[in-house]
Amino acid sequence: MHELSLISALVEEVSRDAQERGVSRITTVNLAVGKRAHALPHALLFCFDLIKQDTILADAQLIIEVVPPVFYCERCGLNEVHDKLWANCAHCGLPTVPAGGMELEIRGYEGDGPDGGKENKN
Repeated sequence: MHELSLISALVEEVSRDAQERGVSRITTVNLAVGKRAHALPHALLFCFDLIKQDTILADAQLIIEVVPPVFYCERCGLNEVHDKLWANCAHCGLPTVPAGGMELEIRGYEGDGPDGGKENKN
């Protein structure tokens, strides 16, 4: 289950950045996960709940945005969004090249700032 190592790295990265900014508690983490990234959202959520314990993310919610696959046709230049892992061009029928949906990135987090106010890191 590589989701465990992915979430471990996420918690470590967000914790480090938050501590550098003086954030004492994280309330929300926003994560973009492409359908072609081969990371299961339900497994990421499960691992997040395990790993966040005893960290400044202990009370945080992980919000996952699932990014659909995007394909590009090198012949006709068409960009298409599909709910498939591989696709042929709808215009010319030739195989397309994956051009998106591989994301696995932290889009931001929210937490309690150093002055007691809310801190938003996007």
